[in-house]
Amino acid sequence: MSKNYKIGKFIQSQRKAIGLTQSDLSEILSISPQAISKWETGETLPDTAILLNLAEALETTVDRILSGGNIVAKKHKKINIPNIIEGLQSIHNLKIHFGKNSTFYQGAIQGINEKMNIDFEKYYEDEYSKEVLLAEVIIQYLMEGFTTTKSEVDVFVKTDKMRGIIYKYIGEESSMKQLTYDEDPALFETIRKLEKEFAEISILYELPGVYISLDKGKNYWATQVEIDQDFCYGIAVDESTIKVFTYGYGGTNLKLVHEIKR
Repeated sequence: MSKNYKIGKFIQSQRKAIGLTQSDLSEILSISPQAISKWETGETLPDTAILLNLAEALETTVDRILSGGNIVAKKHKKINIPNIIEGLQSIHNLKIHFGKNSTFYQGAIQGINEKMNIDFEKYYEDEYSKEVLLAEVIIQYLMEGFTTTKSEVDVFVKTDKMRGIIYKYIGEESSMKQLTYDEDPALFETIRKLEKEFAEISILYELPGVYISLDKGKNYWATQVEIDQDFCYGIAVDESTIKVFTYGYGGTNLKLVHEIKR
């Protein structure tokens, strides 16, 4: 039995157990029923950025979804956060060891920058941006079934914003703020008209701009919309502008498709 099939069967059984139809779940997640169907048959997997909302809707956890409903063994799967910090430092040190003009260094950094839509060296020089990189790696580990604790995160991650994002992935209470339709219906109606897939969007989450490859020092109301294609939509709203992007798995091929005034 393939991993995709096991995950799909768990999503289907959990959905039915709590009394949701595919249409119900698609409305909650603001995606098409066809995307749900493809997950449940094992044809595709949910994008990583929607896993938190999917887990919440199915009243389960991300690690249980990714394990096909099994209880993930915690021993030997603990995240070593100091190793991650050392690894990021090692990437930064490539410039020292090989020289900033070396093909090896430039190729490695170019690959990271293109994959993550960032400037790694500029990120690493800024303490807050460095924490974004650390949080990204921790979250990727969590999505693969590894574990950590809130207390350990607190030791190594200093900013409340990054802690809050990680807490959601480990099932702890998060300080992430939400903006709902009832609080600003005019904004949501504007967003819903931009793409047909946005018709049911009713919640945005407060995220740091640097975390979603936008301005440092600013917060945005943001969400992702998964569709039945090989890309996702990302929505980011500040006090004056609504931006909509498309991007592939892992944030690759980021493209701005809408930018309008609120």
